[in-house]
Amino acid sequence: MYKMIIADDEPAVRQYLRYIVKQYNLPFEICGEAEDGEQAVRLAELHQPEFIILDINMPLMNGLEAARIIRERHKETIIYILTAYSQFEYAHQAVQTHVADYLLKPIKPAQLADTLRKGIASALSQRISKQRLQRLEQQIAKDKPVVTQQRLFELLKSDSDNSGTLKLLQSIAKKEDFSPAAVLSVSYWHNSDRSQSIGMEERLLQESMALLGEQAIVTSFGDELVMIFDRWDYDVRCVLQTQLEEWERKYAITICAGLSLVARPSQIGRDYKNAKKKREAGLFWHQQGLLVIDGAVDGPQEIECEDVQKQLRECLLERKPDKAKTIFHQFLSEVKQRVCQPEYVHAAIIKIANNLIEKYAEYIISDNDASLIRKNFISQVNQTVSVCDLEQCLCKLIDTLESNVGSLEQNQAEQAVKWAIEYINSNYHKELTLEQLAEKLFISTGYFCRIFKKHAGEGYATYLTNIRLKKAKEILLTGNYTVNEVARMVGFRDASYFSSVFKKHYHQSPSNLAASIRVGS
Repeated sequence: MYKMIIADDEPAVRQYLRYIVKQYNLPFEICGEAEDGEQAVRLAELHQPEFIILDINMPLMNGLEAARIIRERHKETIIYILTAYSQFEYAHQAVQTHVADYLLKPIKPAQLADTLRKGIASALSQRISKQRLQRLEQQIAKDKPVVTQQRLFELLKSDSDNSGTLKLLQSIAKKEDFSPAAVLSVSYWHNSDRSQSIGMEERLLQESMALLGEQAIVTSFGDELVMIFDRWDYDVRCVLQTQLEEWERKYAITICAGLSLVARPSQIGRDYKNAKKKREAGLFWHQQGLLVIDGAVDGPQEIECEDVQKQLRECLLERKPDKAKTIFHQFLSEVKQRVCQPEYVHAAIIKIANNLIEKYAEYIISDNDASLIRKNFISQVNQTVSVCDLEQCLCKLIDTLESNVGSLEQNQAEQAVKWAIEYINSNYHKELTLEQLAEKLFISTGYFCRIFKKHAGEGYATYLTNIRLKKAKEILLTGNYTVNEVARMVGFRDASYFSSVFKKHYHQSPSNLAASIRVGS
């Protein structure tokens, strides 16, 4: 339905126009009738109709003058001029006033109805265009923060020198004199129930914009809050510090924020990277508060972990998993003092874990089990956000590995000795120690000595020596090697000692045995 005003000084004409609208069932609500031009202007201001029919010859103000005033105030209103005068001059003035049509009295009902239908089509087109424009403007307004955030994200993620940085920041801040002085990266961890964190990022963002929006560009990337300050001094720091402390009290969280001073606006991406790395390291090591830096924050990249690997293996050999966890905790504390970045700590922990898993996979667990344990461990490590999470991952791994060992039962002891004998028979020429085999079996040396003698019938050292002497005799009987060569081939470092042991065992020296072979041949 469209609103219409009829203005004519003759009541009969107004009644005739109402009749035509009703008779042809046209979608108009006649919201006002005027007897003169001034009244028509007032009614147009009051009702703001889409259509107005104005007679030219009216008292106080004629229709053309009323049309001119109404057109200035309501540019989209469709105006029709109705008159009994057909002179060109009137028509020319009507066109100059930008009226929709010029109608001559007496107008025929069908002609008026057709003219109004054309006007309705024009009004409908204007209404649709206006609605589309409004929706477009609303969508642009809705998308603008997202587009702005994306442009800011791309700017901060770039390490390269960008000459357009300052202009972009001034546009985002809507301040021509905006110049970045510091960039802040903020995140937090929960002190209690995580379920209370629903919508936390949005609340922190809104509160930051309300408090610091005049002093900084404020945005968020996921759970990270980012602020770019156009000045950094004691007052700004106090305001920020107060806000961080207020959030901690209000939301039962602990804030960690890394801040880097901006040396050159065109390189703000590097400053943001430093602030973010400082914040991530602080979050990982559970460092609370505002961490201000003015340089790189890489720290040492290589973390020496061979000693801790050895200590952990020894603890597990002795069936002391709690001691192993304590040693690992001490290791992490030492790494923290060196300000190591989380990614380097992750790499070291994965290296330590792989070493332990490999040792177990040599005998205690299958290759498939080892692969599955390793895969699960790396997946858990990649999900950690703090040193506490990382420590829990390795402690769980120690418990998992330890649960696969337990105490060796009778049949398990027999299997262990059987494996040890097979290993000795294949590697007798190498340097083999009791400690090495015990470590491979993840049992203590004392226990290994007892079960080996029980199930092999002789002690470890005796068995190894006998195997070596047996192999030495076989080689000597070929007549292809000297005594010194044979000694080295079966694992004896000293040829004299080899000869002494051989003679004691076979009641004949290896040289005499070799000589008898040559004489016989």
